[in-house]
Amino acid sequence: MIGKLIIIGIIAVALLVILPSSAKIFSSNPTLDALKTKIDHATSDKYLLNDTNSTIKQVTLGGKLVDSISTGLPTASASSTPASVPTSIYQLAPKYVNQQNYTGQVFEKTGDTCSISVPGLAQSVNGQTELTHIVQLGQCSLNVGDPVQVTTLTTTPGAPQVNPSSGLQITPYSRDSGSALPSLPPYYNVVQLSTINQGNTATLNFDDASGETKSVTVTVRNSDTVLFTGTFYSSKFTTEIKDVPNTPHIIEMTIDNAVYGTLHASAYAPSNAQNSTINGILSQ
Repeated sequence: MIGKLIIIGIIAVALLVILPSSAKIFSSNPTLDALKTKIDHATSDKYLLNDTNSTIKQVTLGGKLVDSISTGLPTASASSTPASVPTSIYQLAPKYVNQQNYTGQVFEKTGDTCSISVPGLAQSVNGQTELTHIVQLGQCSLNVGDPVQVTTLTTTPGAPQVNPSSGLQITPYSRDSGSALPSLPPYYNVVQLSTINQGNTATLNFDDASGETKSVTVTVRNSDTVLFTGTFYSSKFTTEIKDVPNTPHIIEMTIDNAVYGTLHASAYAPSNAQNSTINGILSQ
């Protein structure tokens, strides 16, 4: 009997020690329902506001809110080259770029592609100089006869390496003096050259409204030979040039004008240019 009382007493003491500790354990840890409630609260807002572009961005559990969309920084999979580093001549600072301006003219248009004649860019190919340099311009809204400014871009010594390292910019002229586009030179609508092709005959018209032309030297040539040459001492004249072959040819003029100095005019005629009127382009 005494032994049983001793055993019961030991068990009672043990319970007094264990129960308070177990009560602390369960009180310091949430139940499964409580834990689920906390998780639900943490993940209930699936859409977070992206302050950078004021749009709603969906974020999944485990996703990162900070990325290239929200910070503007490249992601790890993107190029490591900073956006500020130029990759072509069009992105270089002006001090690293040489610009040279030329006058060109749309002489042909097929669909939305313009063919532009730029006599000042004529190059020597296999020992033979081009009649004119032709530039093709896609998505072109210009019309045949429209003059354009053609700017060549080349890098200066010491410029950062870029690809491409040279380029062209084509800009239409503006007749509005307040425009940001380049303005037509003052002589452009004063001194005019046009040619009318009729079969194998071309009629050349020259008109200087200022009346200040001293002399005009005219040369008509194709890739093989000089077709015509002559000098006129008048501010207005018309002449007929015969035996013009159905091949690309160019009419060139050197004009000595008392007001504008020496002007150069040209009119490029492609093959099959019969029954067409081509206006010349002028430059100083």
